[in-house]
Amino acid sequence: MKKGIYEKGRFGAWLGIFGNVVLSLIKFLAGILGHSAAMVADAIHSLSDILSSVIVLIGLKVARRQPDREHPYGHSKAESVAAQIVSVFLVFLGGMIFFNSWKNIFKSDYEAPSSYVLFIAFASIVIKEGLFRYKSRLGKEIHSSSLVVDAWHHRSDALSSIAVLVGVFLALIGGPKFHIADHIAAMAVALIICYTGVKMLRKTSSELMDQVLTGPPAEKIKILALEVEGVKAVEKLFIRKSGMDLIIDIHVEVDPALSVVEGHNIAGEVKAKLMGKIESLRGVMVHVEPYFTSRI
Repeated sequence: MKKGIYEKGRFGAWLGIFGNVVLSLIKFLAGILGHSAAMVADAIHSLSDILSSVIVLIGLKVARRQPDREHPYGHSKAESVAAQIVSVFLVFLGGMIFFNSWKNIFKSDYEAPSSYVLFIAFASIVIKEGLFRYKSRLGKEIHSSSLVVDAWHHRSDALSSIAVLVGVFLALIGGPKFHIADHIAAMAVALIICYTGVKMLRKTSSELMDQVLTGPPAEKIKILALEVEGVKAVEKLFIRKSGMDLIIDIHVEVDPALSVVEGHNIAGEVKAKLMGKIESLRGVMVHVEPYFTSRI
């Protein structure tokens, strides 16, 4: 993993930690003093973001290590493992919040939430959506699955704050007859957390199983390879993610009349070009095949 990529990911994770420390403290105080179960659940959600960002930091640190005798392919998949841990944690947390809210929904005592809880929920929506957009864009830029998962954690927090906003608003205008609105909002928060966790768990599982990447990244690599003099066609292309890194296995076709040395030199040029143009690329295996204009 190149140093610049690591530093970008590290900065994004630390930004999330700082923002969530501040938000979770404010939400806890507002939820307890403002008598809002939904806001307390939202505070727990924000607090869980801190843990997920810490896990991301650990994953990035391990992934940065160089290959060794026991790990000749490097440690970059530690970043995907970190994403898996965060995803499982989200599902577990959502389940806890849901069942706790379900238990409290049948309690007869009622105390209306304070109106200032609405303003804090709105502020949380704006801040969390901003963090989501920043970290999602950064995660895609540096091919970091754990950072993208962490970004969706922020998006789920923004959505949960919307649920808090609606629930508290109904509880305020409806009075005792709407006392369950706040608890229902807390349950909605829990379901959003679980959904986000399951969605990202499926995505990171595919990466750990070396799912082949297609679409624009593959087309870009094909175009770069074809720009190398002597490459007639790209027969096969396999791209897989290993943490934040990309690993490529590409089969290029050349003139069958070329010598082994000439074919080898073309393969070297293809590898050098791809490594120079794609920042996140860690390894390239180039296979040389004979090119024939007519095929059986």
